Amino acid sequence: MDNDGDCSDEQSIVNMVQDCIGMIDGTHVDAMLPINLVARFRGRKGVTQNVLAACTPNKLFTYILAGWERILQDALSRPQPHGLRVYDGKYYLCDAGYPIMPGFISPYRGVRYHLKEHSGKTPKNRRELFNLRHSSLRSKIESAFGILKNCFKILCAKPHYPFHIQVDIVLACSILHNFIAIMDPSDELLNDDQFNEDIDGEVAFENDTNLVDFTQNQTQREQTKSRNEWKTLRDDIAWAMWVGYYDKYNHGVTIET
Repeated sequence: MDNDGDCSDEQSIVNMVQDCIGMIDGTHVDAMLPINLVARFRGRKGVTQNVLAACTPNKLFTYILAGWERILQDALSRPQPHGLRVYDGKYYLCDAGYPIMPGFISPYRGVRYHLKEHSGKTPKNRRELFNLRHSSLRSKIESAFGILKNCFKILCAKPHYPFHIQVDIVLACSILHNFIAIMDPSDELLNDDQFNEDIDGEVAFENDTNLVDFTQNQTQREQTKSRNEWKTLRDDIAWAMWVGYYDKYNHGVTIET
């Protein structure tokens, strides 16, 4: 571990968030669609299918849903076993493009987040420390996306297959990615730093501020209460991290700036 927030020790970060299932994020995959569907899938990256994925810190995909527009809502509302399941008290780490809500913890907004913003700087308060460790873990799914697209160039080739086949190709490539990672963790492409970022560089679902928990029917008041409870949980985790951090580096003095 180091005095930049223990980023060098991934397991120590995971241990601080025992109830974290993994990281969740979205990416774009180039797509070919019939002319009557193009407008629905056109964005700043051109015509793409949205892909939602969850992964573990060792870059294994645990959930993939491809081929959609507003994909998180669909993932949450699908019946099991095809829906994205959030266990009671467990949660995924997601980026600031998602609001904090039951089962999903995003970073603090308006606070330094990306690892490069922390380069050479120690965290000044609990929110910066939380965001630093959050970013360190979330970088794993961005890395997994980058590896996936670089290993399987067909994902960037706009293949001339029916759209449902294009969706299946994403799923198949994700399965092969996991197989390679499990069977040959020393594989060159899995460990090449130049591939460790999502090459499209864009979150597929940014600014989607109207997300709610589709796993249950809630009134607006209940939704607000649930989100406030999860904000409190994030604050509790951030404080526990801060206390542990300063127990190690500042003899228990927890002054914030």
